[in-house]
Amino acid sequence: MRAARWLMTSASAGALLATGAGHAANPAFQTYFFTVCGAPTTGALATRCAQTPGGLGNLSGDSESSMNPTQGLGRNQMTLAAAQAHGRDARERNDALTRGGESVEVEAGPFSLMAHANGGSFERTVTGDLERAYDGDERSLEFGFDYRASPATVLGLLAGARRADYDYVSENPGVNFTPQANAGGADIDTYYLTGFASFGLGSNGFVELAGGFDKSSQELERNPIFQESTRTQAQVNGVLTADADGDTSWASVNGGFDFGGGGWSAGVYAGATWTKSDLDAYTERDPNATGLAMHFDATSRKSVLGHAGARLAYTFNTAHGVVVPQLRVEYQHEFDDDVDSVATSFALDPDGSVFTLGGAERDDSALEAGFGISAVFSNGWQPFLNIDVLTGSDDFDRTRVTLGVRVEL
Repeated sequence: MRAARWLMTSASAGALLATGAGHAANPAFQTYFFTVCGAPTTGALATRCAQTPGGLGNLSGDSESSMNPTQGLGRNQMTLAAAQAHGRDARERNDALTRGGESVEVEAGPFSLMAHANGGSFERTVTGDLERAYDGDERSLEFGFDYRASPATVLGLLAGARRADYDYVSENPGVNFTPQANAGGADIDTYYLTGFASFGLGSNGFVELAGGFDKSSQELERNPIFQESTRTQAQVNGVLTADADGDTSWASVNGGFDFGGGGWSAGVYAGATWTKSDLDAYTERDPNATGLAMHFDATSRKSVLGHAGARLAYTFNTAHGVVVPQLRVEYQHEFDDDVDSVATSFALDPDGSVFTLGGAERDDSALEAGFGISAVFSNGWQPFLNIDVLTGSDDFDRTRVTLGVRVEL
């Protein structure tokens, strides 16, 4: 029965397109919507199908692009990038704790407390219509402690909370087609735990280990626009919402050696961060009864991000302690970042016809540059500021600022 409907729908679609009734800006989604409307549908989705010529599901080219639910791709991107940033932060933290400020005498115990505030912005640009561009910002607070087991060994633990939000860029204007303010977006609340350790090797070598677990809840929004192919009826704007939970696990290793003389110090290092991000399945809510709500299957994404970098620092001695500015440049290469995919279906489609989305290839390489300044005072207080910019990638850029303080007990 399904095969018969499919053949009939395809033939009717060909006739409509041949007469110029519509232009397929996204042929794959248009074919899928022909299939959905060719089968019995219910509620508002049946109303949408009935509004198209002959009830067959023919959409305008602009609507095909807008209704294509590519917002479902890349939902793991933010949580994955945040976990990778935790690994980078752990490298900077270990560097500050075990290399720098040794000339300051501090009478204190082996334990220290720390607090950090992070903020930043990010954006993703895309080419083609496989995925969507977006931009947003993030901020977080974290608290923790470290234990200096020996002059060359530090162990630590951090707990934090992070908030990120972003919007997808709006559709392009078209014939009798007015885009919504944006194509949707998300608000992400994450709670995370990070453990780290640094071990000195010989006179100037080191190995660092870090890992963590993030638990996130996402408030999702998708804003598709329905417009039938003749563009004579009023468009229908969907504002669809959903909630989804996810978790991310990560682990990193980093090693290198330091050298220098006088006030100057430098170091080279290399390592990798393994990350796995999972997001639960969800079904959109449709408060305006547009019939456009869809179900999205669970998604998972893995990454093995290698890095190699160098740093340069200079120590300024003062009457109360030392001040250490530092520059860092890091090359990053992705070894295992598969193309995203997710299976979707209309919530009001009794047959549950599946439309599988496939994402775009991502850049394998990027550069991250950082500037930091820290101080170590004789009373045990150690404030610091870091600014990091991820660039060199033509699809994802990020700027993060971290302000923190550590005090030895």
